[in-house]
Amino acid sequence: MTVVIPRRGTTIHVVVRLDAPLSHGAFGQNTGNAMMLRRVPVVSVEGIPSVPAVSGNALRGAMRRQIMRELFEHVGLNRDTMEGRQWDRLYGSVANGGHLESSETKADPQRTREIREALPPVSLFGAAFFSWMLPGHMSVGWLWPRCRETVRAGLVSCGEDVEAETLVAEIGLVRHVDREWQTPEVSGVTPMPTMVETMSTGTTLESNITTMGEANEIETSCIAHGLDLLTGLGGKGGAGLGRVSITHDGDANAYREWLAASQETAKAALTKLAVSLK
Repeated sequence: MTVVIPRRGTTIHVVVRLDAPLSHGAFGQNTGNAMMLRRVPVVSVEGIPSVPAVSGNALRGAMRRQIMRELFEHVGLNRDTMEGRQWDRLYGSVANGGHLESSETKADPQRTREIREALPPVSLFGAAFFSWMLPGHMSVGWLWPRCRETVRAGLVSCGEDVEAETLVAEIGLVRHVDREWQTPEVSGVTPMPTMVETMSTGTTLESNITTMGEANEIETSCIAHGLDLLTGLGGKGGAGLGRVSITHDGDANAYREWLAASQETAKAALTKLAVSLK
């Protein structure tokens, strides 16, 4: 049996370059057909400027989906090979983070240990398994743009001598209709213009991802692999927004070796987990 030694507090530094404008929507604003960019107040800078940024939750969610979809494909599990409800609840929990339908009444340390040992990516990201929680083993920091305000606040390692708002641009999008093929007054399908606030192409953002708890080498390496899989962030990907190039100082080799060697054990563990999610 291979003993995997926990690594405490490992930090991976992440640099994201925007190869296309990026949309990351704000909440709580009724702006009609305009999608506003998320901004975060930075109180440690004079004037408390609001800086456009991408939440760590968005980065974490994008990584989770890529990692789990790859894992399912690798072990041959999908809607065709599993019973429908089992697949939906398994995918919904591990790839989308899950949901709590009731409170956990009794902890089961053995169950937790078995999942962490057999499924390092699930252990890393954590999930809500409908009646119990598996805490994740990492903290994903916000992606801050390199600009004058974030340099002053010490949020990035280096910066551009530009103000945050100069990184923001408005992009107009519209869906046109084929009037020669259909009549909009009959179909109800008409041109649909929208305006999207974006961070501009060429903007560079930084984040730090830190492992927590008993994260081991394979879990830490899974972070690096997840970053390597990402080619896009944010919304409106179908319109070409959010394309990114990502660099980091992590090492994905240990996770890739685990993935190659653990096809059958991972499949068995995922199948057992799916059966338990009634």
